[in-house]
Amino acid sequence: MTWNDISINKFNQLTDIFTDPDFDENDRVLYEIQILFGVDPFKLSLSQLSYFAKQMKFLGGEIPNMKIKDIYKLGGKRYRLKKRLEEYNVAMWLDYTNFLKEGGSGSDNYPRLLSVFLWPEESNEYNEGYDINKVRDDIDRYLSIPDAIAISAFFLNRLKALSITFQSYIAKTALTNRLPRTERRKIMKEWIKGVTKTLTA
Repeated sequence: MTWNDISINKFNQLTDIFTDPDFDENDRVLYEIQILFGVDPFKLSLSQLSYFAKQMKFLGGEIPNMKIKDIYKLGGKRYRLKKRLEEYNVAMWLDYTNFLKEGGSGSDNYPRLLSVFLWPEESNEYNEGYDINKVRDDIDRYLSIPDAIAISAFFLNRLKALSITFQSYIAKTALTNRLPRTERRKIMKEWIKGVTKTLTA
């Protein structure tokens, strides 16, 4: 077993156990075995326990960096990743930014965030002609955590680029209007401030 075998759902369960102060180290190992292998750790022989513990050594290593792909197979279904800017529409932009505001960019929010850009391969419109909750469930249960992190990082960077483009457009539109010099300077200062904040977020 490797990190590539760990779904978002399993990763979040492992994180909950690791951060729970009520679990000691022995408890954590037993429940990690239960999550990863689907067995009852309390019924294992000592030799079986040792075997599963060795299989979990990868948890001590770094999560690998992955390259994003065009197609992801999740639970037997093919999903296409919408990577190009020209494929985005206002509804996608608004949903993604709202999901970020509501739940942040952590792994527990990945299914909602990534469902904006991962569609069933045969679909041509965002959230049209398919069950988006089923998409989120497939992402949660079957997308590996290394792939999820890679996709999330890609779109967070895209969000910065789109934010700068949008801010630039607003500033340019305002500056082309006949405004007093002090107002134009104020707009420029706000634009620079907004772009700086976006780049350093």
